[in-house]
Amino acid sequence: MEKGRSKNTVLGYENDIRQFASFLVEKHGMKDWGCLTHDNFEDWQVELARLEYSNASAARKVTAVRSLVRFMEKEGLLKENFSDRIKGPKLVRKLPGTMSIDDLNRLMKAPDAGTPQGLRDRAIMELAYSSGLRVSEICSLMLQDVDTREGVLRVTSGKGGKDRIVPMGRPACRALDKYVSISRPSFTRTTTGSAMFLSTRGRAISRKTVWHLIKTYATKAGLDARRIKPHILRHSFATHLLAGGADLRVIQEMLGHADIATTQIYTKVDSSLLMDQHSLYHPRKRMSVKISKRSSKA
Repeated sequence: MEKGRSKNTVLGYENDIRQFASFLVEKHGMKDWGCLTHDNFEDWQVELARLEYSNASAARKVTAVRSLVRFMEKEGLLKENFSDRIKGPKLVRKLPGTMSIDDLNRLMKAPDAGTPQGLRDRAIMELAYSSGLRVSEICSLMLQDVDTREGVLRVTSGKGGKDRIVPMGRPACRALDKYVSISRPSFTRTTTGSAMFLSTRGRAISRKTVWHLIKTYATKAGLDARRIKPHILRHSFATHLLAGGADLRVIQEMLGHADIATTQIYTKVDSSLLMDQHSLYHPRKRMSVKISKRSSKA
């Protein structure tokens, strides 16, 4: 609560700490957190490696335990202070996956526009790509957050709970208007609130459902469903904007990134963009162009 973490982050940390506690009980017979030592923690890291967790997963688990250890040190609950010695695995940031415009068009056309569910799902995917929303942001979106006339929406991020205003494209606005006027009433129940996207039970749609529907439509569109995930629409949004000449700071604001270093990863996705920028701005490159022009005049 002090750090403003999202519900999903809290649940993830809780699961990691429960896993660590189970390991301590089963492998070391430990009954009290006060007996925890750095050796116990290193044994758990060996166990994570044996279970073949990825570096990213192991790093998150280490972060959760480090936070717990620091809390216990602050409260005087540990006999040994070792939080400063806790090191996680080194992470190599992978380039985000993206989709081509043709593949995106095929995916958007996959839902059946003649059914309420098809209209809903088309609106979800159009919005995810048009505004670069996270799955959690789509699921928590409210009717009052969207203004299709102005083409903007207000997003409350699950990461820190910060609000931001994000523009929407015309296809997304049209898809949302159709869903709200034609499709959404068929999902509403007496207990339905103001959530934008509803499940068949009349409740706010879940992240799991969004994952499943995008995988289903990817298969229907003849795409590789293994690589098509909800987040790839967000990645494609950022990559295509950057390739089209959008300012990196503007993209950062629309994505809701706290640090521009997170946004800069998209500059590495499109190598042609890097070549264009090098040709345009590098002084040696410009000099060679001027020399070649003089030579041609001579």
